[in-house]
Amino acid sequence: MMTISPMKIVRNWRKVFYGCQAIKKLSSEELVKAAESGNLDDFNRLFVAEPARLEVRDSKGRAAVHQAAARNKLNILQFIRNHGGDLNLRDSCGNTPIHIAIEHNSLDALEYLLQNGADPSALNDKKQAALHLAVELNRVAVLQVMCKFKDRIDPRQGGNHGRTALHLAAIHDNDECARILMKDLGVDNRQPCHNGYYPIHEAAKNAASRTMEVLLQWAESRGDSRHQMISFFDAEGNVPLHSAVHSGDFKAVELCLKSGAKISTQQYDLSTPVHLACAQGAIEIVRLMFGLQPAEKDQCLCSCDAQKMTPLHCAAMFDRSEIVQYLIEEGADINALDKESRSPLLLAASRSGWRTVTSLIRLGADVQVKDSGKRNVLHLVVMYGGRLDEFAHEITMANNQDALEMLLNEKDNTGCSPLHYASRGGHIRSVESLLRLGACVNIKNYNGESPLHFGARYGRYNIVKKLLNSEKGAFIINESDGEGLTPLHIASQQGHTKVVQLFLNRGALLHRDHKGRNPLHLAAMSGYTQTIELLHSVHSHLLDQCDKDKNTALHLATMENKPNAITLLLHMNCKLLFNSLDLSAIDYAIYYKFPEAALSMVTHDSRAEEIMSLKSDRHPCVTLALIASMPRVFEAVQDKCITKANCKKDSKQFYIKYSFSCLQCPFVQKCGTTGTIKPTPLPALNAMVVHGRVELLAHPLSQKYLQMKWNTYGKYFHLAHLLFYTIFLVSVTLFSSQLMVYNHNSSFNITNDALLTVENNITNAATLKTVAVMIVIYVFINSAREGIQFYQQGWPYLLDPTNVVAILLYFSAIAMIAPNLTNCLLEYQISSASITVFLSWFTLLLNLQR
Repeated sequence: MMTISPMKIVRNWRKVFYGCQAIKKLSSEELVKAAESGNLDDFNRLFVAEPARLEVRDSKGRAAVHQAAARNKLNILQFIRNHGGDLNLRDSCGNTPIHIAIEHNSLDALEYLLQNGADPSALNDKKQAALHLAVELNRVAVLQVMCKFKDRIDPRQGGNHGRTALHLAAIHDNDECARILMKDLGVDNRQPCHNGYYPIHEAAKNAASRTMEVLLQWAESRGDSRHQMISFFDAEGNVPLHSAVHSGDFKAVELCLKSGAKISTQQYDLSTPVHLACAQGAIEIVRLMFGLQPAEKDQCLCSCDAQKMTPLHCAAMFDRSEIVQYLIEEGADINALDKESRSPLLLAASRSGWRTVTSLIRLGADVQVKDSGKRNVLHLVVMYGGRLDEFAHEITMANNQDALEMLLNEKDNTGCSPLHYASRGGHIRSVESLLRLGACVNIKNYNGESPLHFGARYGRYNIVKKLLNSEKGAFIINESDGEGLTPLHIASQQGHTKVVQLFLNRGALLHRDHKGRNPLHLAAMSGYTQTIELLHSVHSHLLDQCDKDKNTALHLATMENKPNAITLLLHMNCKLLFNSLDLSAIDYAIYYKFPEAALSMVTHDSRAEEIMSLKSDRHPCVTLALIASMPRVFEAVQDKCITKANCKKDSKQFYIKYSFSCLQCPFVQKCGTTGTIKPTPLPALNAMVVHGRVELLAHPLSQKYLQMKWNTYGKYFHLAHLLFYTIFLVSVTLFSSQLMVYNHNSSFNITNDALLTVENNITNAATLKTVAVMIVIYVFINSAREGIQFYQQGWPYLLDPTNVVAILLYFSAIAMIAPNLTNCLLEYQISSASITVFLSWFTLLLNLQR
């Protein structure tokens, strides 16, 4: 008998399973193909085999009903409907069979679907209903079929942005579709979309002249005049003529004009179609508008929009030189002013419209007009990079040489001349041209700044060099502005090292400003180290000069938190001076809490110890101030005080060197000699405790310092204190034990004679007297110490359990020995003795833990 292995059985069943899956997949594809071909027998056979295959989709998400609609197969559609198929099934794009039928122009399938309940108002993913799609694809025949079912179609239905089918016909210029929509389906041509546009606006905006004519004809047939249709305002106040001008379509504009649209109609921003056409440079449209409506021309040329700009302004703003010339020939005011007092010439110059500027000058525009900022055309030409040579030539050719000379040195509302703007903007050619034309080189604005000041401020090396090479260059190099700043001051303040070098080479003097600051002060305030090095290399005496407040460069750099400048000044061995407020540089770093500035000083390689030893009225000790205000900075100081050998830890040469100078906090006078103030023991560590700087206390330097102090004298004081306390403990124990001898059986139920005998024995015991005195002395001394601590710490002193235990111990000890001192014995004395013994031994344990 032949045996079959289990693995072979598994493989055979796997083949059968995968074969069934392949047959099922093939059957699904055949169902869709049968729907496409219209073979009803095959379709029926496949459906009967598995009815669920009716919902099977292809890669586009389309089922058999979609393919039947696309191929116009009525028999398949009838079969699907008769067997309960969904005629509104959607594909992956949201299209129903009606959408597919319209897309493939399947008229019979479309009619059948509409007859049998398919929904024509369903929107696909593009928010298109059947009517929208038919119009967009310009399916005239499809629309004619749909007209048969007008009772089932909503002509007012909106799609994307609320656009109706008529909007789409206007956008795509499908005039026949528009005619059918209005005539047969009754679409309202006055229904706006969500953006506020009517179909006629869409037609005008998209240059759909044919559809626009259909819309106007339909309006006339309904009793509305063309003028009414052409006067509709959209959400922005545009009439169709505005939209037509926006589109740039000549025919659409002509149709609007012939239909009665006025070229003087203003939208919400008061601009007319002429404004729009001039801004776009559509000269043919402008000529058309003026040609068809000559009576409106003068009004349009003078009309102003919300910015009080005329059409000439709009043309000049966008450098439409041809339209500018045409408008002036038609009578436009060449010197009209807008809301900012700009003439077309000034507006063209501010927009770099140099062709228009040239045309306006040739046509006689007034070159002396100023805008609201009192800037003339020369200011604007310089600001926006115009060619001054060509500009001057045009003015000269227009016989305006005197006007040109006046323009050269005119000031705006800030007092700046054209040369100021050329110097600030770095326009070297403009500077050369202005100097050649005779511009004044030492003119100043209302802040007292000359063009040379501007060049120094913005680092214009070539312009500064050009100004210094002028005839008056030697006279302007040391001129100061309203704050007493010379060009050298300003260049140093802004860190333009190359310009500073130029000034120094030309012999600039080291003046002070109104605050008494020299160029090095300003460079330090701004943190420009290269400029500081340059100034120091030429004039080293500037390093320790003071301003009017006795501030040095180091003070000013610290006030502005410039750590790099501070480090450089310290490397240059600047003096650590005090200003008029008796403050040093480190005082300002601590006061303003500038960690960068403080860190650069207290961790300096060679000057750190000198800075840490400074003393002022505000901060008598830098160490204590850093611990209180900047613990992170002091932690860096501690790190710097630990030096490790540059070798392995297991090497014999390895060492760790600790410097405790930062923890000793010496109180020194400003001159460096030791003061007369009595130093506080361990001031730095006590400050860490007071301010809760646990991370500083846990630092290896602090731990090593405490260890050193312990080994030096701490352990001896501790042993002495422990010895002193041991005497107290022995005294308490001895006194209590002697007291218990007379209290045998733990009872006071004895006769009066016996009690008297005990009292006499205790009173006459010299030993107990001595012990009691010793206890009193200890309690008195320690009570005084605890009182001092309470005075220093306040109520938080009582929050420490150790202090509470000590107070209870002293009270119980006094209660224990007080009757003995008065030669009497009381009942509570035994209880007090018990408490005292317990607390005294408990305190010993606490002392041993320290």
